[in-house]
Amino acid sequence: MRPMGGDGSAAPVPERGPAATQAFVTIARSDDVALIKVTGEVDLANAETIEQEILQGIRDGLSAVTLDLTGLRYIDSAGLWILFRLGTSLTTAKIAGEVVVPVDGPIRRMVDIAGVSAAISVRVPRR
Repeated sequence: MRPMGGDGSAAPVPERGPAATQAFVTIARSDDVALIKVTGEVDLANAETIEQEILQGIRDGLSAVTLDLTGLRYIDSAGLWILFRLGTSLTTAKIAGEVVVPVDGPIRRMVDIAGVSAAISVRVPRR
């Protein structure tokens, strides 16, 4: 059911134009391990697309998946939910998973505050 305008006409539906934020997903596979890097910004405008791209990097026969967020500049709650769902999916598929976050900064704080480590292992890059 769509809301109606004052004259009884249907309220306008906002058009989906290009996302104001951009993120990029790269996937590298080696044998049974996948390294997935996400760079840019993840928010409600692009979270669904980013999640689908991440899931394309996960296939049967993998033993481990690393999701590298060290190149990410921004993540909101929609992006954080991707991490929770990814953790659940990997656990269900019996695939080891981890998320790599910057040593400090807003991405690390958001992941820590949200409690992402309850769903998937979180680590900082080795120096």
